[in-house]
Amino acid sequence: MAARAGWSAITRRFHWQGRSTVLLSMIAVLLVVVSGAAAYAAAPAIAPVKAVELDVIGDSLSTGFRTPGDTWPAQAQTIATSMGLKVGTANASENGAGYATPGETGDVFLDLVNRVVNSQSQVVVIFGSDNDTGASGLAQAVQSTLARVKVLAPDATVILVGPTSESDDPQGNLTVIRQTLEQQAADTGARFVDPVSLGWFQGAAAQDLASDLEHPNTAGETYLAEHMTAIMAPSVKSAMYQDQLARAGTHVQANVKSWNLMNQRLFGVPAAINQSGVAGTGNRFRIRRAGTW
Repeated sequence: MAARAGWSAITRRFHWQGRSTVLLSMIAVLLVVVSGAAAYAAAPAIAPVKAVELDVIGDSLSTGFRTPGDTWPAQAQTIATSMGLKVGTANASENGAGYATPGETGDVFLDLVNRVVNSQSQVVVIFGSDNDTGASGLAQAVQSTLARVKVLAPDATVILVGPTSESDDPQGNLTVIRQTLEQQAADTGARFVDPVSLGWFQGAAAQDLASDLEHPNTAGETYLAEHMTAIMAPSVKSAMYQDQLARAGTHVQANVKSWNLMNQRLFGVPAAINQSGVAGTGNRFRIRRAGTW
C-alpha cells in the first residue's frame, strides 16, 4: 500500500509538472504571437500618391508670349487639380524654338528636353512648332529629340502636339511638319495630336487668338488649357494608378516581412510566404502534453 501511495504521489507530481509546462508554453506562445502581431500591425500604411511629373516642351504658344504670366500649362495644372488629379508641371518652352529651329536664346527642343526631362518624368508633352516651317533636317531633329526623351525618361508617356493654325492650312505650309510628327510618333510609340485637323483656333475660336492670329490671347490660354487637359488627363491618371500599384507592392512586402518575423519567432523558421501574401508550408509545431507528444 505504501509503495502504491508513493507511486501515486509521484504520478500526481509528474502530471502537475506536465501541466505547468503546458501552461508556461502556452503563455510563451501568446507572448510571441502578441509581439509578432504588433510587428505586423506596425507595417507602414500605403503612402498617398505623389504628384505626377509632367514636362512641357514648346514654343511661344506655351510661354505666355501675348499673356505674360498667364500660360496654358499653369491653367491646365489648376484644371487637373480640380479634377482630383495630382500633377506637377515643368514648363521649359522657349519663344521661337522648334525641333530644328533655335529659339530666342539659341535652344532647340532637344536642348529644352535636356533641361527638364529626367528619370522621374512620367508624362512629356512636346508642343509645336510652326517655327520649323521650311527647316532642313526636321525628321532627324525630331528623331533625336524623341530618342533623348527615351534615354532620360524611359517609362514616360510622350505626347506630340503639332502646330496650330487659324485655318485648316489649305496651302499646306504645315503639312511636312504634321506628317513628320505623325510618322515619328508612330515609330516610337508616342501619341500624336494634330490641332489643325481638330480645328483648334479655327472658325469662331479664332477670336481666342491675339491680333497676330498666331498666339493665344487670355481667352486663348484658357482654350488651350482646356483642350490640353483633356489630352493629358488619361496619361496622368494612368501614371497615378501605376504609382499606386508600386506603393501597394511596397506595402505588401512590408507586411510579408512582418509576418515572416512573427513566424520565425513562433517556429524558428520563416513560413514560405510570397509577395502575393500566400502562405506556403512552414514548420509545424505541437504543444507537449504531460508525459507525451
